[in-house]
Amino acid sequence: MQRAVRALLGSRWPLLGMLGAFAAVVVAVVIVATGGGLAQAALALLLGLTLVGLVVVGASAREAEQRARKTEKQLKSLTESVQAIATAVQAVEERQNDPSGGPLAAIIGAQRLDAAVRHDELIARHDELRADVHATLTEQQLAELSALANLYAMLGADDEVPAFGGYAASPRTVLRLASLVRRLPSDALIVECGSGSSTVWLALACRRAGKGRVVALEHLELYARRTREALARHGLGDVAEVRLAPLEPVTVGGEKHDWYAAPQWTDLRGIDLLFVDGPPGAVGPRSRYPAFPLLAAALDDGAIVALDDAQRQDEADIAADWLAESVDGVRLADDEVVGRTRFFTATRA
Repeated sequence: MQRAVRALLGSRWPLLGMLGAFAAVVVAVVIVATGGGLAQAALALLLGLTLVGLVVVGASAREAEQRARKTEKQLKSLTESVQAIATAVQAVEERQNDPSGGPLAAIIGAQRLDAAVRHDELIARHDELRADVHATLTEQQLAELSALANLYAMLGADDEVPAFGGYAASPRTVLRLASLVRRLPSDALIVECGSGSSTVWLALACRRAGKGRVVALEHLELYARRTREALARHGLGDVAEVRLAPLEPVTVGGEKHDWYAAPQWTDLRGIDLLFVDGPPGAVGPRSRYPAFPLLAAALDDGAIVALDDAQRQDEADIAADWLAESVDGVRLADDEVVGRTRFFTATRA
């Protein structure tokens, strides 16, 4: 009966219900006020409460019905989604069961083929680059690069070092000289004719070994200053010095040469390693010849003498003359050739 009445009244049912309840309360009050029977007043109040109850129950029922409809829609949407997923899964299974592999297999196959082609291209490119490196760099150049890497690994230069190249000694030569420093006495004296990157590396080797000092003779003020600056950058002033020694005429073995000014080297005694990398050949023929005759008396027994650029004809002639000579009871014995540097060992008679 409630649903029929509510259907009749529509959305006005709650409002009319509340008005009816209010009217019932008013009737009850009037009855009491006019001296009517209490039973009639109570009946009117009961009717009003009944109408309020019906309004509350109706509102709750309407809200529950709305929630039920909303839930029904959600369930329907979820059911449709599950059916769509099931259909998609079934389609994938059918493609997988297809002997030809289906579109998915075709895509995967194409990707694998593309990866294989790229792999082959990379291998071919690697082989080309390797061939280019060997065609560009000779075995000698590769050896120099390896020596340079070893120098940095051994001595750990933490600032800029003058570059190799030009008049500078090669990395292979400097690596051998730096390795020899460890075999020298604790008070070793290393003398270098010329200065540059080799001076810095020899000083680094002395600091790493915890022994020895380096004295470089340089006739050009520009190179002397640059080498001193490089030594200062590395904090090597306590183990190496560069002496500015202008070239002056000197006669040795009946030959006239321009060599380092005597005041800059006559105080040197007890040389354990003599590296002759100057003066440069542009100064004159056999410009490095005076090194052994003039410094022989300062060489310790067993000292090592290294002559750079030994592949040049002038240096080859110088080496032959040194081996044939005895100066102040000191003779040189041929030792080895490393790169373009020839090594000798000095012995006293």
